[in-house]
Amino acid sequence: MTETKNIGETLLEYNAVREHLELPEYGRHLQKIVRHAKDIEDPAKRQEYIEVTIELMNQLLPGSKSAKDIEDKLWNHLFFIADYDLDVKVPEGVTLHSKEDIFMKPGDVEYPQKPIRYRHYGWNVHNMIEKAIAMEPGFKRDEFAKVIASYMKLAYRAWGKEQFVNDEHIKEDLRKMSKGVLDVPDDASIDMYKNITSAPANSPVSYSRKKAYKGQGGNNPGYSQQRRYNPGKSQGGGKKKKRY
Repeated sequence: MTETKNIGETLLEYNAVREHLELPEYGRHLQKIVRHAKDIEDPAKRQEYIEVTIELMNQLLPGSKSAKDIEDKLWNHLFFIADYDLDVKVPEGVTLHSKEDIFMKPGDVEYPQKPIRYRHYGWNVHNMIEKAIAMEPGFKRDEFAKVIASYMKLAYRAWGKEQFVNDEHIKEDLRKMSKGVLDVPDDASIDMYKNITSAPANSPVSYSRKKAYKGQGGNNPGYSQQRRYNPGKSQGGGKKKKRY
């Protein structure tokens, strides 16, 4: 009983007693392969052994063949797994980095903070207003102001989830945001952009959709339906032919 237990202890190997896995994406077997290269005494055989190992590492990384710096990456990972204790020649153009450089965390990316007073309209509306202010006064700028107001109404409806929006409120916000330069008349319509999800039942678009769903037959007059050939039924009324 004691002998069987000792055999079981030698066969079973738990991760708690194994050496630390340096790069889990390559697996423990490749780590053993790299560590075995240190025991090869012949420099030529060791060099050939390592070059084959690099090819194996390249196959273990999916999508890495298209990377430009893949060779530099693989050789740095190889030396990291070998704990930088490996006497082999590195190809030209490959730069070995230290352990701290490989795992150096990038700096925090600053989020662009822009002062915006009317956040519910979005930054694009502010850019359009600045562009409209820079235009020469006239018909073109007035029409552009109506387009901006219409887009503001659409954005306000999406932000507030309101079906009905007061046009006077939108026009007043446009005057404030443009500092009085853009003024849409009270009787001007700003319903250029409507959030239409479905067409009316009597519209031509709705009729064309119904016609497309029904196909060429159905209720359309002057259409003679033809009998379709069904391979499962016999045209002469006979028995169905077996298929093998």
